[in-house]
Amino acid sequence: MRLTNEIKTNTGLLEIYNTYFNNIYSRLDSAEQYYPDFKSWYYNKVVPDILNNKRDFLFESRNNKIVGLSLIKYEEKKLCTLKVFEEYQNKGYGLKLFEKSFEALDAEKPFLTVSEEKYSEFKKVFDYYDFKITDIKQGLYRDNKLEYFFNEI
Repeated sequence: MRLTNEIKTNTGLLEIYNTYFNNIYSRLDSAEQYYPDFKSWYYNKVVPDILNNKRDFLFESRNNKIVGLSLIKYEEKKLCTLKVFEEYQNKGYGLKLFEKSFEALDAEKPFLTVSEEKYSEFKKVFDYYDFKITDIKQGLYRDNKLEYFFNEI
C-alpha cells in the first residue's frame, strides 16, 4: 500500500485508510499501558511504514471475523506486535499468527521484545519455538520496568 498522490488527493480513499488504521489501533490501544508512546509510534511510524511496504499487518480470522493480528517489520525481521482478541484467546490462534509472521519475515526466530508483565503470558510460546533471550533492558519504555529481547542478531 503506497501512499500515492492519488490517495492524498482522493478524500474518499483517504477516509477509508483512516478508518482502517483507526479500527486497528482501537484493537491494539491497550498496549499503551506497557508502551506509553504507543499511539504516537503507531500513527507516526507504523502507518507510514505500512504505506511504504516496510511493515505489514497479518490477520487471523475465523467465520469471517478477525480474531487477531500481528505487526511485522521486514527490514529487522521483527515481530513488533501480536494480539489475539480477548474473546478468541487460548484457542491456538496466537500460534497461527506466529507461524504467519515467521513465514512473512522468512525467519524461524524473528527478533521481538516483550514487557516484563507480558513475559509470563508468552513464555510457553517462546519455549515452544526455542526463542532465546538476548538482552534484558531496564527502563527502556517505563521507569524500573524490564523489556526482554529475543533472537536479536
